Amino acid sequence: MPTGKPPVKRGRSEVWTRGPTARAIKRELRRLGERLRELRLERGFTQEQAAEAIGVHPKHIIKMEQGTANVTVATLVAASVAFKVPLRDLFREIEEDDSGK
Repeated sequence: MPTGKPPVKRGRSEVWTRGPTARAIKRELRRLGERLRELRLERGFTQEQAAEAIGVHPKHIIKMEQGTANVTVATLVAASVAFKVPLRDLFREIEEDDSGK
């Protein structure tokens, strides 16, 4: 039922407008993508098989692995189930030599 109120316009999250935060997000999405690709290859999945197991479109897997998809928590949980790893294992610990990046 219409409420008579105009729809609320929602734009891109403000976190993307903050330089250091946006850079950190991009860096971590790339690291996550590398880890997802690593797990997929360890399991012997093609991108299509991984997409089916996770429940996303194969094009989304490509974006996830490239670090260009803003992955939801639900998708991360689905990936951890598909790859049979705890959710925390999708995220690598920062290694000493990575600390300067």
